[in-house]
Amino acid sequence: MSMEAYYRERATVYDEFYQVGRRRDDLVALRSWLLERVQDETILEVAAGTGYWTEVAAPVAKAITATDYNPETLAIAAQRRLGSHVTLTVADAYRLPEFPGTFDVGMAMLWWSHVQKQRCREFLNHFTSRLARGALVLMFDQFYIENLSNPISRKDEWDNLYTVRTLPNGANYEIVKNYPTDKELIDTFSDVCEDVVVTRLREFWTLSARVRR
Repeated sequence: MSMEAYYRERATVYDEFYQVGRRRDDLVALRSWLLERVQDETILEVAAGTGYWTEVAAPVAKAITATDYNPETLAIAAQRRLGSHVTLTVADAYRLPEFPGTFDVGMAMLWWSHVQKQRCREFLNHFTSRLARGALVLMFDQFYIENLSNPISRKDEWDNLYTVRTLPNGANYEIVKNYPTDKELIDTFSDVCEDVVVTRLREFWTLSARVRR
């Protein structure tokens, strides 16, 4: 069963992730971190999912084009009060369409951990090709915490990690869930970006970088 199928089936309960009490302080910090960086900017978002972070950015952004592979998750995003300056588009993160205009910011939240290691540079090269030179790249994701994170089920030949997720309907899905080190993030993003900055909160890391001019 594919990761796309997992998120399609999880769409209606996905936002429960943000209701876990221990994440409250981190989520407040992540909101502030994002809002400081997207003021009056034109944004391309991949893996927008149910639009949680799209909705956070929308009040201060100039315009947002939010994409996701699954129309089911974007249908939930469409129910949010995003505004006429936000466009929702079904698109594969690895095969983004050509967009009119340019983007000052590219953002992908809780996405990088699901990118297979052998495809990280492929995705990043493609993603940044849709952004203006000097554009800001913003990402954050989880890091592994013993006895708190979902157990790792296996590792493949590329050193990708997998975990098994069970949905409320009882269906089990094994999905890629990687936990990069700061050095791995900096090394990978430095191929196409400069000014790469990685920080860590209690459960999440953040990354900002500039597309090399």
